[in-house]
Amino acid sequence: MQKTKKNWALRLMVLVLAFTLISTCLVGSALAKYVTTSSGSDTARVAKWGVTVSATNSGLFSWTYVKHSTSHPTLTTNSVIAANGVDNVVAPGTSGTAGGFSVTGTPEVACEVKIVIDKTNSKIENWTVAAGAVYEPIIWSLNGTMVGTSGTFAELLAELSDTVIICPAGTDLSTLGLGLGISWSWPFYVSGTNDTNDTYLGNKAAGTVAGGIPTITLVYDVVVTQID
Repeated sequence: MQKTKKNWALRLMVLVLAFTLISTCLVGSALAKYVTTSSGSDTARVAKWGVTVSATNSGLFSWTYVKHSTSHPTLTTNSVIAANGVDNVVAPGTSGTAGGFSVTGTPEVACEVKIVIDKTNSKIENWTVAAGAVYEPIIWSLNGTMVGTSGTFAELLAELSDTVIICPAGTDLSTLGLGLGISWSWPFYVSGTNDTNDTYLGNKAAGTVAGGIPTITLVYDVVVTQID
């Protein structure tokens, strides 16, 4: 009788263990699921601009000019020098070429480089002589060719047009070789009448003749703009 009770107890323990194992498997199967995981990370910085434009002094005019005469060897300095060493001046026998401005930078965006001529504020003033007529001794050229029929400042402005250059992203702007192509010259001698008129303009600049100082102003902007 005691043996039978021990066998029954052993069988009960085996059944409980088996039930526990089966229950564990069923629960484990119920909680299982498909799992797919992916992760990512993105970082960006602002695209580079870094454009610098230098156009404060075009180089078209100067405060001093070299001498050209070989018949006066004792003159070892420049033949034209502004007294204050600052003011740009023009005089018979002088000439100049536009230049001196630059655009640098390698922007990471496409851009447009534009040279805009301000024709409204570009002008000559007080270039009148004793008879009251406008006298323009300066001859203007554009890209090596005299403008119009007389090379006047008005003809120069009429022929000037805005320059536009389209640059893809990553363009080194310093390699564009930008320029206006403008040049001028004031002939040293043309005739006796011209000498008289030249002298009159010089006296107006000195203030010994009334009528205001004769001046020339050429205004332009160099603008670099991103292209969307």
